[in-house]
Amino acid sequence: MVIPGYDLDDLDENLRERIDEKKLDDVLSDEDRARLDAGESLLEVLDDEDLDRVTA
Repeated sequence: MVIPGYDLDDLDENLRERIDEKKLDDVLSDEDRARLDAGESLLEVLDDEDLDRVTA
C-alpha cells in the first residue's frame, strides 16, 4: 500500500514505534515473522484487520 507523499520506511518505523512487540507477536504468523525478518515492512505484511488490532 503506497500513500503518495509518504515514505514507506518512515511509515513502517512509525508503526513499529506504536506497536507493543507482544501485540505484534499475537498477530503475526510464523510466515509473517519470516517475511519481516527477510526485510519486508509491517505495512507489506499486515492486512487492514491486523493493523486495526495492533494499533487499537
